[in-house]
Amino acid sequence: MFLAKCETALPIRWSRPLPEGCEPSTVTVKLDHSGRWHICLLVDNPNIQPLPTCTKSLGLDVGITSLLTTSDGDKIANPRHFKRHRRKLKRVQKSLSRKQKGSNNRQKARIQVARTYSRLYNSRKDFLHKLTTQLVRENQTIVVEDLAVKNMVKNRKLAISISDAS
Repeated sequence: MFLAKCETALPIRWSRPLPEGCEPSTVTVKLDHSGRWHICLLVDNPNIQPLPTCTKSLGLDVGITSLLTTSDGDKIANPRHFKRHRRKLKRVQKSLSRKQKGSNNRQKARIQVARTYSRLYNSRKDFLHKLTTQLVRENQTIVVEDLAVKNMVKNRKLAISISDAS
């Protein structure tokens, strides 16, 4: 794939193949903070079928120790992504703070911090996407409690745990 103002083709690692007979209608190219390029292709696929209907309904209660408790009594554990990445994040941020401002080593350390945050963000996003997709496929109606997360995060003792639960 060639981009404007680029002399050579970009090496692309496809996450999935394009559907047969579909042409991209919109192409979006983004550069994130960690130095990775992302290309988003928008296609109209007429072969997509709606999900089969079901009559099951579900209520969700959000918590800290268990991420979700369903009205069926199932508990979904909180994977605590921040807790897993905390040590590495602390190390790379400390390394960044020791670098001289404006230096190339500081730029390298900044990218390393951005990549660590990117791993944290991607692991959270992946888990939540898989969980919500499973819940939507299995249930017709989903009821979730209304929480004032902005106010809950003001509690200093619970702020990290609440934010880690996303």
